[in-house]
Amino acid sequence: MRFLHSLQARYTTAATTLLFLITALGGVSLDLAVRYRIEDRVFFDAEQVAARWSAQVRSGTLPHPASVSGAIHLVQLVDARGRILVASPDAAGRPRLSMLRPPADDRLQRRVECAPGRPCLLLMANRVSPAPDAPVVYAGTVEPPLCGTHRLEYLIGGAGLLIVLSGARLMWWIIGRALRPAERQAQFAAVTSHELRTPITGLRLQLEEALIHPDQVNPRDTIRGALSAAGRLEAIVQDLLVMARLRDGRAEPHEPIDLAALVTAEADTHYGGTPVKVCTSGDVWVHGSRIQLIRLVGNLLSNARRHAETGVTIGVASADGRAVVTVTDDGNGIARADRERIFERFTRLDEGRCRDSGGTGLGLAISRDIAHAHGGTLRIEDSPRGARFVLRLPLLDRKATGGRRSPRPGRTDHGRESGPEPGPEPEPEPGPDR
Repeated sequence: MRFLHSLQARYTTAATTLLFLITALGGVSLDLAVRYRIEDRVFFDAEQVAARWSAQVRSGTLPHPASVSGAIHLVQLVDARGRILVASPDAAGRPRLSMLRPPADDRLQRRVECAPGRPCLLLMANRVSPAPDAPVVYAGTVEPPLCGTHRLEYLIGGAGLLIVLSGARLMWWIIGRALRPAERQAQFAAVTSHELRTPITGLRLQLEEALIHPDQVNPRDTIRGALSAAGRLEAIVQDLLVMARLRDGRAEPHEPIDLAALVTAEADTHYGGTPVKVCTSGDVWVHGSRIQLIRLVGNLLSNARRHAETGVTIGVASADGRAVVTVTDDGNGIARADRERIFERFTRLDEGRCRDSGGTGLGLAISRDIAHAHGGTLRIEDSPRGARFVLRLPLLDRKATGGRRSPRPGRTDHGRESGPEPGPEPEPEPGPDR
């Protein structure tokens, strides 16, 4: 467990570091791209204004100061001696916007002018002509606040930090989910090794005792104990193989099954001991694996008879488009806190260990896996007395069965009572946990 969490942390750290580098590179690129886009647009507009003023000067007329409008509001026409000839209203009270005088062979130049304590200006300098005494038109505006301050960097940095944190959390969840089967496998291996070690240790002790004290040990008792341990090992291995097939999703042949007939037939096989009463209501057909459903019903019935005081009742009905099988005993019941735990692998409550020490602790886990493999559910619900297991499976359309009906015996056999076909078993009022 600790190793898997450490592995999850290392993978998450590596993925988050890579995400941080990518985000940082993307943030820097975005910052430069936004700045370039904004400044390029300003310079383009300034170039248009400067070109219009230069054209008017070349035609022999001075531009009208009020002709400036829009974002480019700072425009000056400066002669070769540095005197301001014409200025836009916003630039009239200012000193010369720039000291740059473009050369004759490069008459159009971009300029960023920054004075101490004042915002920077984005200007386009346009030399009217190549003549030595040609004036220069300066057109531009104050640098936009998004570029003139660090607001853009703060905005991109905040968004990048949010992306990294969200990505780290998502990576932790994804990696944890990916490692979860490995974690379950490690837990399963640990529990399985413990469960297998118990009968193996017992078997080894019996055999060693028979070798060390041959005169004090009855060989028949040793063989009987060894066979019991071997039987438990065989049962555990068989249940593990069944669970592996279910968890791997290996397909079993599915067919239309009369669930009431299957439950009735399975109850017949559990003869002797605690009586079983079967109550069915009409035709209840499902589509599934007969072998697996027999295993499921058999597990529930064996569990109920093991804990019952006087009898077990099995109900088969349909409700809300689903087949419903209830297996109810009149024993001490199951505490609410244990109702999910008993479906875990190798989980056996103290009462179960006392009543049957040879169980594998996998029967109910296998039963729930079979229910899930058939698109159904298996859970424990409230009962006035004892435990009540409820299996729900998708109900098969009666048309798919061809209208078939399975005969149901109306006899008493092996301690089992089979009466008329009553309606669905009523839902009991919630009672106290036992």
